[in-house]
Amino acid sequence: MKRYARLLILMFLVTTGGLWLLSAVLPPSDGDLSRIGGFPEHDFHWRNPQLTLSKNLFHVASDLKEYDRDFDVVVLGDSFSCDQESRFFGWQSFFIRRTGLSVIVFDMRKYWPRQILESEGFQKHPPRVFVFESVERYLYERTAYFSTYTPVPLAPAIPGPRRKPQVPEVRVREDLRKESGSLDPNQVISFLKAAVLRHLGINTQVVQVPLKENNHFSSRNKQLMLVYFDEFDKKAIVPESFGKLRAGMLALQNLVESNGLTRLVFLIAPDKTSLFAYDIQDESFVTANLIEEAAYEPRLHLIRTDQILGESIRSGIPDIYLPNDSHWGSTGHQRIADSLADFLEESGFFENVDTK
Repeated sequence: MKRYARLLILMFLVTTGGLWLLSAVLPPSDGDLSRIGGFPEHDFHWRNPQLTLSKNLFHVASDLKEYDRDFDVVVLGDSFSCDQESRFFGWQSFFIRRTGLSVIVFDMRKYWPRQILESEGFQKHPPRVFVFESVERYLYERTAYFSTYTPVPLAPAIPGPRRKPQVPEVRVREDLRKESGSLDPNQVISFLKAAVLRHLGINTQVVQVPLKENNHFSSRNKQLMLVYFDEFDKKAIVPESFGKLRAGMLALQNLVESNGLTRLVFLIAPDKTSLFAYDIQDESFVTANLIEEAAYEPRLHLIRTDQILGESIRSGIPDIYLPNDSHWGSTGHQRIADSLADFLEESGFFENVDTK
């Protein structure tokens, strides 16, 4: 029994020591794709610096009660808008830094559009702009159902005074890749578990897509692009359904704008499998471009994020999407912020603003 106990203690010490040693060597998991898929950060972490702000200029509301005053812009979005606060380069911060407009953000995984529109805050303080941000692969299920929806028009909005935007002063710096270990054994265990399950073919949440070129990412492994498996669910959307997509988006736009004041803007985050389609080796990994399909409805206030980000990618700018993550890098966030600001300027949003 003593030998057995000593053996167990020795095994425990060796295992614990090994985990601590690995945690001191392995950098922390920075990207959602590398973390979930069990891919080493040394291979897929971005190596070029990211441009970050000294503080976030936006806040994701946890309750509708926080909508208790006037906001220029209301954002209803998913992880591209609501899960980026820890990175300090969310597109809303770059947008506010450029325009000075006030912004409140709601998570569409928690609230449906109608809940926001019928809230007391929206009724009392209707915004000038309502941004509907969604990742491309969920765009159909989030909007197509409006195609059979008979909207009840919103109450007419009473426009408030146009305030002069106050552009905040905020420092910008380059954030370098963290090379040191995480010193977190639990993180090592999670990584090893995900890696083992991936090698066994059990963990298939993250797919490696081979590319033709190798200038899209600053990671050491440039020839493989990591993507979420659910991007391929978009293949179930047949061309005959594209009309329903456009009709649903237009119905939602008409509903939001029925108060006579608020302008709806669609801000869609392209999927990697559609945005990088031209450079994917195996065409079976390519998915439809729903942003392009939606754009066939000219009445939609749709920012062509696929073209804006695609031009940056083709020009050779790396990390528009982070190599270890499903989201944009800082340059991608900046491009999106500028595209929204440009749209509002072209729409005359900043005209007739009180300059006092």
